[in-house]
Amino acid sequence: MTNIYHATPYDISATGFYFSTYDEYAEKAASHRNEHGDPVEEYEIQFIDGDNSRLFKAVGVNQANLQTWFDKFEDLDGDDAIKAIYLAEDLGYRLEDALDCLDDVHLFEGTAIEYAESYIEDTGLLNEMPENLRYYFDTEAFARDLLLGGDIAELEVDRTQYIVQACF
Repeated sequence: MTNIYHATPYDISATGFYFSTYDEYAEKAASHRNEHGDPVEEYEIQFIDGDNSRLFKAVGVNQANLQTWFDKFEDLDGDDAIKAIYLAEDLGYRLEDALDCLDDVHLFEGTAIEYAESYIEDTGLLNEMPENLRYYFDTEAFARDLLLGGDIAELEVDRTQYIVQACF
């Protein structure tokens, strides 16, 4: 699906225009005039329709970084888009810095308790404990402590729950 954007001028005597690519934006912006014939220079960039609207908002796309959006972010999908949303929304990363950190973020689809159960099983955390004592281990408290300690974070994207772990 092609994304549709709108350039809304700050100049109230000008009307905005729709575009789908950076080249289309640049062409229209270069020849855009207000009702007095003066060039329009500043726009608010709005996401109208398509994919990655949450990522668009999270990374704070504006006129100054619009080309970076088109070159590096517009086509992000799947895990990389979710990681970029986390970096921008939760950690405050700027558009230009988020791409460099995508490999340092790990995703787990599920709840914190499901993540804790998987972690315990994968690492063999309870293997050193006698079997009759393993039943007393509180997985829910362990998951809560991971969240409260900042070891993991919860993120919901498109009604899907993710656990995010940043390794930096």
